[in-house]
Amino acid sequence: MTYPIKYIENNLVWNHDGECYAYYELIPYNYSFLSPEQKFQVHDSFRQLIAQNRDGKIHALQISTESSIRAAQERSKQEVTGRLKEIAYEKIDQQTEALVSMIGENQVDYRFFLGFKLLLNEQEVTVKNIGKDMANTFSDFVHEVNHKLMGDFVSMSNDEIGRFSKMEKLLENKISRRFKIRRLNKNDFGYLMEHLHGQSGTAYEDYEYSLPKKKLKGKTLVKRYDLIQPTRCLIEENQRYLKIEQEDSTTYAAYFTINSIVGELDFPSSEIFYYQQQQFTFPIDTSMNVEIVANKKALTTVRNKKKELKDLDNHAWESDSETSNNVMEALDTVNELETNLDQSKEAMYKLSYVIRVSAPDLEELKRRCNEVKDFYDDLSVKLVRPFGDMLGLHGEFFPASKRYMNDYIQYVTSDFLAGLGFGATQMLGENEGIYVGYSLDTGRNVYLKPALASQGVKGSVTNALAAAFVGSLGGGKSFSNNMIVYYSVLFGAQAVIVDPKAERGNWKETLPEIAEEINIVNLTSEDRNKGLLDPYVIMKNPKDSESLAIDILTFLTGISSRDGERFPVLRKAIRAVTNSEERGLLKVIEELRVENTPVSTSIADHIESFTDYDFAQLLFSNGEVTQSISLEKQLNIIQVADLVLPDKETGFEEYTTMELLSVAMLIVISTFALDFIHTDRSIFKIVDLDEAWSFLQVAQGKTLSMKLVRAGRAMNAGVYFVTQNTDDLLDEKLKNNLGLKFAFRSTDINEIKKTLTFFGVDAEDENNQKRLRNLENGQCLISDLYGRVGVIQFHPIFEDLLHAFDTRPPVRKEVES
Repeated sequence: MTYPIKYIENNLVWNHDGECYAYYELIPYNYSFLSPEQKFQVHDSFRQLIAQNRDGKIHALQISTESSIRAAQERSKQEVTGRLKEIAYEKIDQQTEALVSMIGENQVDYRFFLGFKLLLNEQEVTVKNIGKDMANTFSDFVHEVNHKLMGDFVSMSNDEIGRFSKMEKLLENKISRRFKIRRLNKNDFGYLMEHLHGQSGTAYEDYEYSLPKKKLKGKTLVKRYDLIQPTRCLIEENQRYLKIEQEDSTTYAAYFTINSIVGELDFPSSEIFYYQQQQFTFPIDTSMNVEIVANKKALTTVRNKKKELKDLDNHAWESDSETSNNVMEALDTVNELETNLDQSKEAMYKLSYVIRVSAPDLEELKRRCNEVKDFYDDLSVKLVRPFGDMLGLHGEFFPASKRYMNDYIQYVTSDFLAGLGFGATQMLGENEGIYVGYSLDTGRNVYLKPALASQGVKGSVTNALAAAFVGSLGGGKSFSNNMIVYYSVLFGAQAVIVDPKAERGNWKETLPEIAEEINIVNLTSEDRNKGLLDPYVIMKNPKDSESLAIDILTFLTGISSRDGERFPVLRKAIRAVTNSEERGLLKVIEELRVENTPVSTSIADHIESFTDYDFAQLLFSNGEVTQSISLEKQLNIIQVADLVLPDKETGFEEYTTMELLSVAMLIVISTFALDFIHTDRSIFKIVDLDEAWSFLQVAQGKTLSMKLVRAGRAMNAGVYFVTQNTDDLLDEKLKNNLGLKFAFRSTDINEIKKTLTFFGVDAEDENNQKRLRNLENGQCLISDLYGRVGVIQFHPIFEDLLHAFDTRPPVRKEVES
């Protein structure tokens, strides 16, 4: 087996037959949770991409590469700002060590390469061109003689490089209209060759391939040694595997090819390249060498085959015996194929499909080979591991290589090739940022950058910083929400958590490393807290105070702005307080008493009836209280003790007085958060609303939430809604303004359907419904900034975070006597 690569220039590779291939990396596209219609769109784009090549060859490679966990974590450090920088660096380093000890230095990534054979356009036959071709042929002859004698340098004509480079530009333009691609470079080719020859442990992004060239006037010289350098290893060929020895490691590799496809591969559900990434815990590589057979030639081949089959049928009839089922089936298939080719005028494709399985020892190789065989068996594809052909099949993976043998060729259509899911993967989140967990399907680490949406990133489908955490009780909503807020604060954000259930009061003790940046505002019914939540106390701007006072008093008394008798009276009293020197809600009662009409007295009595509830005094001040709630720290938690929130099912009309007051408190605190949002725009801020449903179902809460979301987008702030149902998130306006979405386990079928619709995936698909229903604690459906949907497992790594964010009640332990 000779080494096929003669020369490499950028993404162009020449072989010794004078053929030139242009190689591209197909940027993987997200395929998880796509609807059948979306899958067919991808399929159609791919089919057109393949079908547009009427002649020539295509080489498709799926390669398992390694990406460095340490490099991703180091890139994450660059995202950190703020006062907790040093602690964040320390945490990231501890995370890195934990991840490396769990999954190793690198994790497997799949990359997809596509190589197209370039065909030069028919040129005019001129004396000049004939002269050029003769000169090129002669220099090739001289080069071959030199190579046989000296074997040191490879010489390449600059004219030829130029001609093929122009062709490549046209091709690149054609492909990039349908798919995101990247031209390969020498480092990609070097990595690929080293990978095939047993080299591992180097991250793809860190790999460097040295290929010095000498540019002369008419030609370019490159050392032959430099070209074959990535293949340096000792290969020992056995009947059914290769033993590849490097200086510090030994790899065993086996090669499979398709023997026959015994059933129909139905699309969607037969995307081999997509499903094998999820199926196997070990890396595998796949090569497809596709030779295009033009329509005329394909029709001739099919018709010849049809004649052969008819002869067999006639022979059986003449000898008075039954025609075998195989022959009848083959005749039907050939007839169908002939009709298709005749009508569509499409080409046929000669496919050589090779799978490479590698392992550190023979026992493991055997186990992996059986697993691969079983996987393909389930898809009605029979694999074979040909005796004595391992080295030849190994060569099919090389760029610009030829098909090794014709024994296992499959004749297929562009439909078949497009249906294999080449380039399909599950992608979630970012390449660096806050490590939140890993994808359940691929095992890949998932990173998030909560502040990124507002930057208008290429490919993103939202610029909203707001996020939603939905799901029934006990699925992990609060835990994951706490984790994201905690890491955002470490990375430099400032946060206000509205904590109505007072579950975060012990964070100073459980999170000692950031204790000095935690500010817990615990609003109890003690005298010293009197009036702290009065709109006139908590808001800086008197105009804002006035509108909040109207919201709160109309909410508590049930006076609607449509009430022509009572609303103007209340409005007038509030306006008088706003314009006076001493401001407070108790002053509104005084103003109403001064009015001294039956209506004003009735309203004053109604408002006064609220003031003697134990924690209601937080809302009412006499104008002498000063603002004392400070949000200067990076993590601020506002808790109101003794809040009694209504049940999710309770209608607004059925709220008890305590429930009314509790929701009023939440409205005040959330409006106060609106003031917080309007601070320094350069700092990312988070307003975290736990139990958000309680005030989202009242009119004042709805208006407020939209204000928060809108202001947040402009002021670099994200509003996080933690709630049980997607219905709580009101209308489409609010839903459309949500960026990141997290959905935890749900058992109610209607809620499951609504959640799937909210995530923009097929709500009627039973598999989708099952996924959501069967989620375990800490697992959730996530929709990222790019609209990609997948399932992740939140992974806190640290025991102390698990303990700090756990909202479950403690288990009672019996004390032994």
